[in-house]
Amino acid sequence: MATQGHIKQFDPTVPGKWDSYATKLEFFHVANNVTDPLLKRAMLFSVCGPGTFKIPQALEAPTKLSEMTFNTIMLKLRTHFASQPLEIACQHEFYKRNQASGKSIEAFITALLQDTHHCNFSDLEIMLHNRLVCRLRDEKLQQHLFAKKDLAFQVALDEALTAETVSKMMREIRQVQSPPMVWKAEAVHSEKTVDSEEGEDVLRLCLGLSKCFGRQRGAEVNCTSCGGQHECQSWCFCDVQCWECGKTGHIECTCQMKEQWDTPWHPISGPGDGHHGTPGAVECHAISECTCTQEPAATSIQNAQPICEKIRVAVIIQGTPCEMEVDSGSALSVISAETYHHICQKGGAPCLQPFEVILTDFQGKHVPIQGIGMFTVQFKHFSGPLQLVVVKGPHTSLLGLNWFDALGIHITGVQHIGQSSYEAICDEFADVFDVSLGCYKGPPVALSLNPAVVPIRMKARQVPFALKPKIDAELDHLIKEGVLEPVLHAQWETPIVTCLQANGNVRICADYKCTLNKALQQHGYPVPVVSHLLASLANGKVFAKLDLTQAYQQLPVDEASSEAQTIVTHHGAFRVKKLQFGVSVVPGLFQSLMEDVLKGLPGVIPYFGDVLIAGVSEAELACRLREVLRRFQDAGLKVKKEKCQLGVPKVEFLGFLINADGIHPTPAKVKAIHSAPPPRCKQELQSFLGLLNFYHSFIPHKAATAEPLHQLLNKKAPWIWGCAQDTAFNAVKHLLSSDSVITHFNETKPVVLACDVSPYGIGAVLSHQLPDGREAPIEFYSRTLSSTECNYAQIDKEALAVVAGVNKFHNYIYGRHFTIVTDHKPLLGLFAPDRQTPQILSPRMLRWSIFLNAYDYALHHRPSKSLGHTAALSHLPLPDIDADPSPAHSVMLLETLPQPPLHTTDVAMHSAKDRTLSRVLNWVWRGWPVGHLDAKFSPFISRRHELSVHKGCLLWGNRVVIPAKLQTRVLEDLHVSHPGIVRMKALARSYVWWPGIDAELEEWIRCCQTCQEFRPAMPQSLIQPWEMTRKPWSRLHIDFAGPFQGHTFLIIVDSFSKWLEVVPVSAMNSKVAIWALKWVFTTHGLPDIIVSDNGAQFTSAEFQKFMADNLIQHDTSSPFHPSANGQAERMVRTTKESLTRIVQGD
Repeated sequence: MATQGHIKQFDPTVPGKWDSYATKLEFFHVANNVTDPLLKRAMLFSVCGPGTFKIPQALEAPTKLSEMTFNTIMLKLRTHFASQPLEIACQHEFYKRNQASGKSIEAFITALLQDTHHCNFSDLEIMLHNRLVCRLRDEKLQQHLFAKKDLAFQVALDEALTAETVSKMMREIRQVQSPPMVWKAEAVHSEKTVDSEEGEDVLRLCLGLSKCFGRQRGAEVNCTSCGGQHECQSWCFCDVQCWECGKTGHIECTCQMKEQWDTPWHPISGPGDGHHGTPGAVECHAISECTCTQEPAATSIQNAQPICEKIRVAVIIQGTPCEMEVDSGSALSVISAETYHHICQKGGAPCLQPFEVILTDFQGKHVPIQGIGMFTVQFKHFSGPLQLVVVKGPHTSLLGLNWFDALGIHITGVQHIGQSSYEAICDEFADVFDVSLGCYKGPPVALSLNPAVVPIRMKARQVPFALKPKIDAELDHLIKEGVLEPVLHAQWETPIVTCLQANGNVRICADYKCTLNKALQQHGYPVPVVSHLLASLANGKVFAKLDLTQAYQQLPVDEASSEAQTIVTHHGAFRVKKLQFGVSVVPGLFQSLMEDVLKGLPGVIPYFGDVLIAGVSEAELACRLREVLRRFQDAGLKVKKEKCQLGVPKVEFLGFLINADGIHPTPAKVKAIHSAPPPRCKQELQSFLGLLNFYHSFIPHKAATAEPLHQLLNKKAPWIWGCAQDTAFNAVKHLLSSDSVITHFNETKPVVLACDVSPYGIGAVLSHQLPDGREAPIEFYSRTLSSTECNYAQIDKEALAVVAGVNKFHNYIYGRHFTIVTDHKPLLGLFAPDRQTPQILSPRMLRWSIFLNAYDYALHHRPSKSLGHTAALSHLPLPDIDADPSPAHSVMLLETLPQPPLHTTDVAMHSAKDRTLSRVLNWVWRGWPVGHLDAKFSPFISRRHELSVHKGCLLWGNRVVIPAKLQTRVLEDLHVSHPGIVRMKALARSYVWWPGIDAELEEWIRCCQTCQEFRPAMPQSLIQPWEMTRKPWSRLHIDFAGPFQGHTFLIIVDSFSKWLEVVPVSAMNSKVAIWALKWVFTTHGLPDIIVSDNGAQFTSAEFQKFMADNLIQHDTSSPFHPSANGQAERMVRTTKESLTRIVQGD
């Protein structure tokens, strides 16, 4: 019989592994379904090996092994091998454990836990906590954990693992999105080829040159400072601090304190090595210093870490993103033939010319060349043709020396970037960087209201059941933060709109478009003039940028403004005590306050929620930064540390690049034009020429320049994109991006933002409207749609183009009025600023609507023919190299349901097969038809602006449209607890919809046998109601219920609060009734009136005396009219129905 798995022989010389071996043997028996003890014994001796086989025989001699049971043998072996180590020795090993270089925190903790097996610590958690915090390699994380008091081990471990994960992710992100490097060259006089590590397949086109930082196999390392092959010199790393032990005079790889080496060190060949190179070899330039020209996003927050990985950058070649390794040892830039063919398939590549040069790799092997050509390269702010060699075989793409000058890369010597001096300033003003919400200490903000406008009160919007707990939690949080305050009555009431955030919480915003914004008088504070702002930053050499945390909500408002900002929710009205997002005059108010706080500071520019700081030196910038933070501290304002940039060499502001050399227009303004890929068909060419025609009045000699392109539009002309067309295409792009077309931003001119979308890209153009009606472009923007965005419905794509354009040009348009132009008319009903946000809206569109509420805009419609400039950008978008985010991990159910709920795949599959929904899905994706349609589509046509698609499922707002084949199953799930019509409809309206669902719900309940059995009888006649009580526990209605299921109950209900008391009793007489009432009165107190029927137990002298003694008025209902005591009778029925369902359900 074949067995599952295999177990190796046990080694008796390692007794400590016996427990693990025994456990493995037990699982081996289970896998092979071995339960007989005799078979277990036979299997043990078959696999354990001869050494282990002799041990039980020797221990139990002269007893034979065949006479011993399996359990006895296992017990003897466990006793034999269980030699306990010394406790003090185990504790010594535990105390010696450190986080080794290159080891993760998880591996460190695993090793610590293994060391604790025989330590017998009295408090293991404290020992683990202390060892974790004291022996971490990351000093900053160690300081963070030391600063926290009473920190439990599990909390410390979670924070450490989170910090390590974030650090790893940041390194990976910066590896791909690395900033342009400035290298300065220093020749290394070494020409001999140095072998590399085994298995490395990296090309070195140095024509036989040595590999920089490479080690010769078998070479003996002599220098204890750097690891180089030379005697120790006085100049060699004499002032460098070791990252391992902190001492100076050597580097980490040669440190004697280091426990292990994770990466082999490659010493630099010194000038005295005397290696001899091959004939014709050229000089190798080793990388010896790296300085970054792009501002590090968190210079003041994180310490610089040593870079051990290869330097790779993302470069766009012929419109195709490629990753290349920066190699200063390569004389030429190289790609493989495979990469070349990939570029040809994506967007076309130039023809290759023969290249009569012999190339060798770092091992001296000949590298076959396929050819050389001029390729269009885009990297950061550079875009142009560069020479590129294509080699045969699978090789890594290299960015060599011939591209360094064009891309701004130079080489100078090694410079270690130490801890930034700005971190000390951040620590000094730690309360300014606190994560809590700030509160401005100055006078509260007063909103100026038009007295002629009558206060507007609107009803609260319906909230889905699933969101109510999250909204309640967010309301409680805002009340605790001091942002909201409950009120009973308010003159102004604005409904809220809520959307789900990425972390699962909800964001609460008020829809002030239809209430408060209509009554506000526009704030007179002007938007800052761009020329004045630029003049204040012109002499700066180093810069800083601060971002305020939830800027508006840090400003308190006065009583009248708080009243005007009142929001209304399903829990009532709340007065808003802080300035709110969505109030139209907020930008001007906030700008005036910020300028008042920072007035008199040279080189400091507040621009709404951002503060720009410039200095001619690091010292001056630090001084100005310290003064800004001091004023923020005095004013009670907080700054978001993660978004701050401190000590950066340049900053972009309103389309200008400001650095030590002055103020320059940023190339990003025309990047969408200059880097647009060539058209691939006549439709794309028509879109591009539409852009040219839109700006024809700005372009001289347009017709002659674009003539080769117009020839391709001839119906009889074949599509052949040759050299003439490529030259004309580049010439037209140059004209469109020239100064004759592009204008600078001017805050005195009207601003127009035009947006458009294609099936695979979005485009936007920000322009100034000239007095003659023409539009002069300020900046262009385009990008491709991600794979997820390509699946959006057409209306969602059009809305995405608007939101992306507004987000891109935020610095230009925020705080001022501008016009948005679109060719999709349905957007006017969703995003128009003078209309209330629709109640039924998809979560995505709802988020975008809230986002646009912060801007002062007008939304206009133009036909597609009038938007040729944006159509060209959307049809020829820049490639978006950002990958789609990885989907979140799904949590599997921990128990199996008899009938699992509907899954998105089920709904999507049946929707695609449904004759009606499949056509609606197609229309939502590609646009709705014009003309008369069947009546069955009328419910969808009336809701077409509110429909969307997610994962193949049709959504109406946030409700799933259920296909016909699944509707019965959904009705069963909705009615599983037998709710009534009203409750079942409310439940359905939170999750699902289809045409006629209300009628089907009512019919389903009418046909439910259980519901009909317990259906209440219709009232026979109207009765005179009792007088309304004004306080709780004033008038009580009582009655007996039963016998029911062998039990009797006394029912007591409060007429004001409808509070119900059900008291089990043994009999229905006056004595029992008095006892039950006394028991209830001891808890809730005495009432004023008790109402009962005319039963003997309530009209007896004993009961009347009890009423009189307690000064309680006793009223009885009319004889033979039990409905007069309706509240008690109704509660009797409710009690019986509930108990019946419980009993039948069990």
